[in-house]
Amino acid sequence: MSKVRKIIKVLAKKASGLDRKAKLAEMKKGLMALDLVRMQDCLAGTFPRISRDNIDAVGVLLDRASVRR
Repeated sequence: MSKVRKIIKVLAKKASGLDRKAKLAEMKKGLMALDLVRMQDCLAGTFPRISRDNIDAVGVLLDRASVRR
């Protein structure tokens, strides 16, 4: 769970200065970019820096937040 918090913290910091809905959209784009990096690492045969479970957990949290807004 600590990695999930770190990922959310980084995504929120990169999307700062926007209103709530725009911030969520920007955080989803950043999460997609992280997932692409993870997939590239898997294809290259190296150990992925971020696990798929963490990416999925962050995605669920962002989806819940978008429904509430």
